[in-house]
Amino acid sequence: MFYTVAGRTVLIEAYDAWSIHAVSNLFSGWFLNSISIDDADTCEATIRVHCGVSPPTIPSGLTSFEIAHGGTCHTDNQSFYIEIQGSLVFFAADKPVADLWVKEPYDIAAPIVAQLLSQALSPTLRRCQVFEIHSAAVVSPHSDGAVMITGPSGSGKSTLTSLLASCGWRYLSDDTLLLREADQNIEVVALRRFFALTVATIAAAKIQSSGVVRSAKERITPQDHFSSTQVQTATPRAIFFTSVAPEQSSRAVPLTAKESMMRLLRLCPWASYDKPTSVAHLGVLGRLANSTAAFQLYAGADLLERPSRAEQLIHSVFSETALSYGT
Repeated sequence: MFYTVAGRTVLIEAYDAWSIHAVSNLFSGWFLNSISIDDADTCEATIRVHCGVSPPTIPSGLTSFEIAHGGTCHTDNQSFYIEIQGSLVFFAADKPVADLWVKEPYDIAAPIVAQLLSQALSPTLRRCQVFEIHSAAVVSPHSDGAVMITGPSGSGKSTLTSLLASCGWRYLSDDTLLLREADQNIEVVALRRFFALTVATIAAAKIQSSGVVRSAKERITPQDHFSSTQVQTATPRAIFFTSVAPEQSSRAVPLTAKESMMRLLRLCPWASYDKPTSVAHLGVLGRLANSTAAFQLYAGADLLERPSRAEQLIHSVFSETALSYGT
């Protein structure tokens, strides 16, 4: 199977019926577009998926560290083995190729399926100069520049994105973006088509529940609930690093480029972990930090109590500062 994502062509080799079904189902909810090509050698990245086949033995003596959302990486900086609940992802330093051995044929809607395929996709894209970041993004109705809303899980990214989208801001994603360099600029590319929202966010944004539950969140098709449109690619002009604050009023504090870079590094640990791609990865993060206005956003109770507050706060800061960046 062949897909395009962020301007790169990816070959998926699936060796059993479950793998074919799992990949097709997952990627239909992401911005990976299925294509037909005549020559597999033109693909820039390859992922090989095996289900129910015993993975290779992880060599002894490797350095090990825990990765986000569960799992352990074992590496000598030339070979990388990511172990997740008995499944294994392997990739090497010098090739945009990843092998995924899935322990068992899970329910294809199970979160672990998305986790495993994401851990296989990300290193191949990094070797093609495309880098993942845990971030949402929206585009102001008054500008073509994007606002990135970043932070760890539970920091309010999806809530803020949904409130802005409900006020007419165009949106890319509520959770995951890809970074790439294009025409001397850094671009953000949406990865996931759907939103995953908590009950509180659904109520605040006045969204009708879908009934499709993923862990503590519901899967929402944004086109069914927002009058604004989804944008696949944009140039970021501002970054808001969010955190939930135990206070009533939300506020935004300006950050320097250095402070922004430090926060980006915490959000993108593979920029340090994946040594063969570190130079390019750090370069993209550095250019992002230097080309955008950055703010620490302390999200207070007023965002949920008064949804229009989100647009007032972001627009006031963005319109005064961020529009001058990159121009």
